[in-house]
Amino acid sequence: MRLILVLILISFLPHMGLSSSEGSQNDLNYQNWGSTANRAESVLTAGRASEKSLEILRDEIGNWRSSFKAAINLNADRISLIQTQFDALPPAPDDGSDDPLEARRSELKEILTELKMPGLRANDAFIQADTLISEIDLLLRIRQTDALLTSVESPLRPSIWAQAVKQSFNSLLAPINELRLIEISDAQKTNFKMQAVSIFALVFGALTSWFVGLKLPNSIDGIANKSSARRFRALKLPISLLELVFKFVAILLIIRAFHLSGLIGLKGSLFLDQLPYFGALLLFALWLPKQLFSGEVGFLSSLNLNKTSISNTNFAYAALILILFDLCSTGLAQKSITVDTHSFAVLIVTILASTILWRVRKSIIEIENLLLQDQKDDQQFRISFSHRFPNLIHKILLVSLFLAPLLVSVGYVNAGQELTKSIILTLGLLLVVIIVQNYVIDFYLMVLGQEEENRDHLVPILLSFVLLLGSLPFFAVIWGVRQQELFEIWSNFQSGFELGTIKLSPGLILGFLVIFTIGYMLTRFTQSALRSTVLPRTSMDTGAQTAIVSGVGYLGIFLAAVIAFSATGLDLSSLAIVAGALSVGIGFGLQNIVSNFVSGIILLIERPISVGDWIEVSGKMGYVRDISVRSTRIETFDRSDVIIPNADLVSGVVTNYTRGNTVGRLIIPVGVAYGTNTKTVETILKEIAEAHPKILKDPGPSIVFQGFGSDSLDFEIRAILGDVNWMLSIKSEINHQIAERFAEEGIEIPFSQRDIWIKNPESLK
Repeated sequence: MRLILVLILISFLPHMGLSSSEGSQNDLNYQNWGSTANRAESVLTAGRASEKSLEILRDEIGNWRSSFKAAINLNADRISLIQTQFDALPPAPDDGSDDPLEARRSELKEILTELKMPGLRANDAFIQADTLISEIDLLLRIRQTDALLTSVESPLRPSIWAQAVKQSFNSLLAPINELRLIEISDAQKTNFKMQAVSIFALVFGALTSWFVGLKLPNSIDGIANKSSARRFRALKLPISLLELVFKFVAILLIIRAFHLSGLIGLKGSLFLDQLPYFGALLLFALWLPKQLFSGEVGFLSSLNLNKTSISNTNFAYAALILILFDLCSTGLAQKSITVDTHSFAVLIVTILASTILWRVRKSIIEIENLLLQDQKDDQQFRISFSHRFPNLIHKILLVSLFLAPLLVSVGYVNAGQELTKSIILTLGLLLVVIIVQNYVIDFYLMVLGQEEENRDHLVPILLSFVLLLGSLPFFAVIWGVRQQELFEIWSNFQSGFELGTIKLSPGLILGFLVIFTIGYMLTRFTQSALRSTVLPRTSMDTGAQTAIVSGVGYLGIFLAAVIAFSATGLDLSSLAIVAGALSVGIGFGLQNIVSNFVSGIILLIERPISVGDWIEVSGKMGYVRDISVRSTRIETFDRSDVIIPNADLVSGVVTNYTRGNTVGRLIIPVGVAYGTNTKTVETILKEIAEAHPKILKDPGPSIVFQGFGSDSLDFEIRAILGDVNWMLSIKSEINHQIAERFAEEGIEIPFSQRDIWIKNPESLK
């Protein structure tokens, strides 16, 4: 309990008025650092230290370098304060007279020099430590390259095969032979009896954990029957990972039970120490195809992965290849086998690995053929990418499965072995990245309630890119990059760069992106909840609901940006000049875009038109389908989309037929021949209008005798409709009825007639 309290107090020390830089300066002992630096220079000059010793020395120097880096800005606040006081003093007289503030100037200069000395000393030590680390990394990289390029005699010599096979089998069977020949002493029997209860508990726990792991797939099927497909996909990956954990725990418990028994010899203990790694490889190799073959949507479905194209055994064989390579490199009896035996064993394992890679290559060719057969125009982007991805893997495999055995055959055993291992691990990591990408996108779409078609939208693609970017360090480690080198790259990357007076670092940029992304996703989630759950239960119309959802989106993105800037501490005041120049550019070059943007805000606030309204603007008529900040999309009656700039809707003349309600007036012109009884025509037209069910009774329809036209007596039916959206169909129905009634009553509907007078008819003869 006391230890916990001490740790809590230590963790709060930086917040209790003690400067962390002062503490780090007090901890620095430059005499000890000098000894460490001299020792490192001696080791580098000699060049005989082992890789492990160099790594330990590098870590030690790295800790010193971190301390020096923290001490560089020591007393920075006080230096800034004293410098401000010094700059505030009036300049010294130029005429040679006495300076009344000379003593004050000298005092401030001495204080500044004293305050800057620790930082300058720490900076010199930091440069020295950084140089030593670079030299150690260079030496380790050279040794790594030399190890890969070291050649031995070719293992293709038949004279070594018999002895190599014998030594290889003896090495692999050494733990079993040791267990067979071991003699159990009385002390071992006594120890076994004392540990019997613990051993039984470990075995029972292992069996229980393995049984739970086996039962978890059945629970997945039960959840699938009770939940929707989306929830099932969201739960499937975590439950399958939990299954792996239970099975791996069972393996660890069994290993612990063997160790407690005391009946295992030295070589058996070495094998048990490697068994967790081997078990994890096999479990992962059996888990991976289950996830690939269950891809029903997304990128996995576009790859057409199924059990007919890729066999489960390929994954298990690949894991066995990695295990055999490990036994060849750090085997049980490595010291007792010759170099020829080692190279021969690596050659055999490499040939087996090439056989497995050849089978995988054939499976990828089948996938390519399926993709080409199933290619569709509406999925051109996804299919083309899915085609290029297997094609790239196919080419890499084609090169490696021939190159690796060739390298081992000519004596470059380490290079061929590392190439094969890297190819297998790279393929496994690629599949893991694909599985994780599908799961993350599924989870994102499920949370926002979006459809599967939205997988190709911006946010899912960005999520996939971020996951792929995050996996690059793992790929680098697979291909031989040391972890310390990755940390060094990240440390240099974190130092950032200066833009004016702003120092931008990846940490700040990444923090800004993370906070802004979280705010953006919360905004989208809020919009989805409002659109699907909250607003439909209110009395608001569709246009008002759309305006609220759009407003929440713009406000959420603005707040996310402001919070991200504030949380990361980015000071944008120094960008005022840039912002002023940008505003001038906006005023001249982007005035139309800004005008449309402001008009879009006005439309969302004032709402003269709403989504679903029937409007007419600039000679275009149709229904409003979407209002964005730059433009409005109108769907015309011929089902084509017309994009109208928002400025035209605000400054131009817009006719809204359904604003507020759908009531509207219908006007139908009718012409009859001269000599027709006008009262009879008026009566017939009024009867037809009053009989139509979609024409309002109050106010009722009216018949207007417009006048005497050039060819007919002109009438109009004027009626009020309850829903103006039915105007054209109602007009068509009434015209049909007018034609029928006029035919029954013998009323003629005239058409234009013209008499032609020929001035010189004799010319026709």
